Amino acid sequence: MPVNVNMTKAREIHLAEIRRVRNEELVKEDVTFMRAVEAEDADAQATIKTKKQTLRDLPATFDITTDVDTPEKLLAKWPTELPDRE
Repeated sequence: MPVNVNMTKAREIHLAEIRRVRNEELVKEDVTFMRAVEAEDADAQATIKTKKQTLRDLPATFDITTDVDTPEKLLAKWPTELPDRE
């Protein structure tokens, strides 16, 4: 008998994991940004600001509904802006 998966709940869980990893990446970028500030590297600061904004926007802009109708497809859907999952 097949298992019935609540895809709405599965998407919520998956998005929570995306946010968790995204938050870790934001913390790493904070350190990198502070180093750029200390080095007075305006180009690096601008690049980091853009990357951080992309990370902040990720939960709202990443589509986990289109062509995602099974748990396997959901697990395969991961933002390229984040490190690969282990």
